[in-house]
Amino acid sequence: MNPEPDEAAIRRILSGERQAFGKLYDRYKDSVYRYCLRLVADDATAQDAMQNTFVKALESIATLDSPRAFRFWLFRIARNEVYAHFRRVKSNGQVPIDQHAEEVWDAPTPLELTSSKELVLLVQWAMERLKVEYREVLVLREYEQLSYLEIAAVMGDSESSVKSRIFKARKALTTILEPYMK
Repeated sequence: MNPEPDEAAIRRILSGERQAFGKLYDRYKDSVYRYCLRLVADDATAQDAMQNTFVKALESIATLDSPRAFRFWLFRIARNEVYAHFRRVKSNGQVPIDQHAEEVWDAPTPLELTSSKELVLLVQWAMERLKVEYREVLVLREYEQLSYLEIAAVMGDSESSVKSRIFKARKALTTILEPYMK
């Protein structure tokens, strides 16, 4: 059975079926949570930001111009929640260290496990060094697999600005990581 498209769920919500919002919540809660967590580096704060995102989305869904843009609109609300958190606590936006390693068919050797974990930690350490606006574009592009146009919609910025930030962020990561990759 194919899942209900966002547009159909939104039409149902707007016609008074508020419980249809549960389908959208189930569809996007994990990706919104991951996005928030990678930016705020704290599970409880990410959970709060995710929950606030969905509360605000439900309260203001009637203001959504295009139901097809729901995903980007939702990420924009999440972005606003994260930045509101930064403004409230004047945080430097450290990214959490994700301990989940990619699973493989064969059991890795202890050396491979150690090397893999060190590389993940090293990349995450390097990501922490980036300003949040550069880290954010990489998170949206590499972790959430959004296109440049979609990232621009989330950030309320131009596609060329997004491309420029991604280029600068990748270049900065390369510069930071280069001494460790030799």
